[in-house]
Amino acid sequence: MLRFMLIGVFIGIATELGAWALGLWVYRQPQTPVLNVVVMFGVIMGGVASLVRVIGVLPAYGLGFAVGLIYEVLNLRVLKWWDFPGERLAFVRGHTAIILMLAVAWGVVPVVIANAQGALPRTRLLLGAAEKQLNPWSERTKVTIEARLEQINEKEKRLLEKLQAVRERERDLEKRLEQVRSYKQTLLARQGVVRPGVEGATPTPR
Repeated sequence: MLRFMLIGVFIGIATELGAWALGLWVYRQPQTPVLNVVVMFGVIMGGVASLVRVIGVLPAYGLGFAVGLIYEVLNLRVLKWWDFPGERLAFVRGHTAIILMLAVAWGVVPVVIANAQGALPRTRLLLGAAEKQLNPWSERTKVTIEARLEQINEKEKRLLEKLQAVRERERDLEKRLEQVRSYKQTLLARQGVVRPGVEGATPTPR
C-alpha cells in the first residue's frame, strides 16, 4: 500500500508542476496543492490502485473517474480551492467540459499507479542486468575476493592451532620447571637438617 501511495504522490507532484508551468489552473491558497498531492493522488488514488488486482482495471478506472468527478464538482460548487483562468483548460472550454476531462484523467491515475508499481520489480531486474553489462568484471572481482578471504581464513586457523600448541608446550615446561624447583627445595631442606646432626654427634666413650 505504501508503494502505491508513494507512486501516487510522485505522479501528483509531476502533474502539479506541469500544471503550474503551463498555467492550467490557479490555487487560491498555497497549502492546497500539497493537500491535493498527498490526499487525492497519494492516499485516495493510491488506495484505488491497490485494488486493481482484486477488482480489475475497468472497475478501478470507473472508481477513479467517479471520485475525480465528485472532487471536481465539489471544488467548483463548494470548496473553490482552484480556478481555471478564463474557464479554459488547454483546448477545452467551459466548466462542464473541463470537469468531464479531468474526471477522465482521474480515472487513468490509479491504473497508471498500478502499472508503475507492477513494473518496479522488472525495472530492478533490468537495472541489475544493465549493471552487469556495463561492469563485467564485478562478478569476477567478487569471486576473487571471496577466494582470497577463504585462503586468509584457512591460514588464520592454522596459525591459531600452532599458537595453541605453543601455549600448551609452555604450560608443560612451566609445570616441569615447578617440579624441578620443588625437588630442589626438598633436597636443600634435607641438607639443612643433616649438617647440624653431623657436627653435634655424641663422641664414642673410650
